[in-house]
Amino acid sequence: MPLRHLLIIKIKQAGSFREAAAPFFWLILCLAFGTGMVCFPAVVFTAAKRGLQTWWEIVLPSLLPFFIISELLMNLGFVSLLGRILEPVMKPLFNLPGCSGFILVVSYLSGSPLCAILTARLRKADLCSKEEGERLVAFTSNASPLFMLGAVSVGMFGNPTLGPFIALIHYVSNLSCGFLLKLFAKAKPYKREIKRNRSRLNCSIKDVFKGCSHLKGSSFGSLLGETVRNASTTLLTIGGFITLFSVLIEIMQATGIFPLIIKLLVPFARMSNIDASLVRSLLYGFFEMTVGINEASKSSGSLLQQLIVIEAILAWNGLSIHAQIAGMMLGTDLSIFPYLTTRILQVPLAVLLTYLFFPLLSRQHIATATYPPASDRIWYNLTLTLCAVFLLLVLSLAVCYFGKSVFEYCRQKKYIIH
Repeated sequence: MPLRHLLIIKIKQAGSFREAAAPFFWLILCLAFGTGMVCFPAVVFTAAKRGLQTWWEIVLPSLLPFFIISELLMNLGFVSLLGRILEPVMKPLFNLPGCSGFILVVSYLSGSPLCAILTARLRKADLCSKEEGERLVAFTSNASPLFMLGAVSVGMFGNPTLGPFIALIHYVSNLSCGFLLKLFAKAKPYKREIKRNRSRLNCSIKDVFKGCSHLKGSSFGSLLGETVRNASTTLLTIGGFITLFSVLIEIMQATGIFPLIIKLLVPFARMSNIDASLVRSLLYGFFEMTVGINEASKSSGSLLQQLIVIEAILAWNGLSIHAQIAGMMLGTDLSIFPYLTTRILQVPLAVLLTYLFFPLLSRQHIATATYPPASDRIWYNLTLTLCAVFLLLVLSLAVCYFGKSVFEYCRQKKYIIH
């Protein structure tokens, strides 16, 4: 049967051209990927070895302890208890249930994709709504602090003092996206959440400790073994994603796709006074974050340009992280599109914050750095001014909405007589 007739039949069965063409699109990509693996076996072996080395030396030691501890805390009921305690804080700040406070804390200790796994667990347990879960994944998918403070600043730059600056910009921009998402979120009535009184709180704490009663039927060792087994399976999945995208990048480099794209983008980079070597870093970082940041640290651009590219890559996370998060949300009704939209929003915000706070670095940090040339100082100062105005507007809106939320919360709790 001709392909055209087969496609027509698929369209009639699926109901739309998009649903019918999707399998053919992915089939063509998989065939092209397989052909590249056959044509360049040495490149595939080297890339797979590098991806596994990255997973073994960076991802595994930084995520495995957090995976085990977080899983144990959720099984023992600590997350439910923490949700009762943090609910008065998470509701006014982010319009999220209190149990999401645990995930927010974990996001600054471990990062993605652990937060997506925990959010999926909350959604399956019906502890958050679909919209709340999507917003929670969107602004808690941070990069690991061990990755920024250790692998990037020490391993790639050889300058530990740059780590706090890189982490600060990344965390502030991501947290700002959380506030912005709260402003545009659907308003939820507080009555459903606040009608719990003190006796209900005490009862919930008792219920939390009663939740550990299942340990009477099985020992803590069996629970720990199951937790370690689940964490190891998840980390193996993450390692598979990292290796796959590492191989994909090298195949695209070997086939000449990356060099062609770089040649097309270099003239635009020169027009913007951006070092041409950073174009390669951005292109790699679009697919895999670690590879792109490593290329940026080796580029010949100034320290300011390197930091801008690194913050942009950290904000985007890379298609490898996107695929991991999408895989961890399988089995739930959570959509990945709010997460992708937030990543697009965070990229310019992180770049603007880097421009704004770069002069605050001490002279020791920027001893080898070069500020923009004199011809570009006007654009540089204009960018700083726009950054300041933008941040002041965002801060003003956040303060107004936060004050309004706290006032409504206190009025519902009858702390304020109105």
